[in-house]
Amino acid sequence: MQRLLFATADDLLPIFERVEARHSLAYTLCGLFHSDEVSTISSGSDIPTLRAAAPHPSAVACPRYLVTAAGAPVTVRKVPQASGGIRYAVDQLANPDSIIMQTGGIYPPDVLLHGSIGSASATPFSTQIYRAFTSAITKSFSHVQAFYVGAKAYELWQQGYRLTPAIQSPREYDLAV
Repeated sequence: MQRLLFATADDLLPIFERVEARHSLAYTLCGLFHSDEVSTISSGSDIPTLRAAAPHPSAVACPRYLVTAAGAPVTVRKVPQASGGIRYAVDQLANPDSIIMQTGGIYPPDVLLHGSIGSASATPFSTQIYRAFTSAITKSFSHVQAFYVGAKAYELWQQGYRLTPAIQSPREYDLAV
C-alpha cells in the first residue's frame, strides 16, 4: 500500500501534529550504511531534510524514514557485500511493525519532488499508522490524478513549479491539470 504526495514542510507539519497527537512515534533514517548505528528522531517535524532543499534531483533517491512506535527497537540487518565486507540495512524487512515515509521536497530552483507514505507490511501496527497518516492527508490535501497535493505545494504548482518524480523526467510525467 502506498500514497503518493506533493508537499512542502508547511503542508506536512499539521499532518505530523495530527498523527502524533494520537500515536507516539519515532522516525529512523532508512538505507544501507557502513555502521549499525541508527539515526532516530522523535517527531516528524524534526526530520532533518524536511525544510532543506531536496538532496537529489530524483524523488527515489531522497531520504526515507522508517516510522515505528516510540521506544520500539529498530532491527538492523547485516548485508554481506559481493566485494567483501558488510553493510547494515535499516528497512521494513526486519521491522514489519512500521511504515516508510519519504517527504520529497523542493529541488532548486523550481521543482517539487513527490514524497510517499507506504508499507510492505500488513501487521496491525503498520496498518493503523498507515491509515492515520493517509486519513490526515486525505482530509487536508487535494486529490489530483494519482497524487495528494498539499495547499502550499498547490500554490507552488500554480506559480509554475514542476511537480514531478525527477528533474530528468520528461514534462509529460509532471503533474498536469
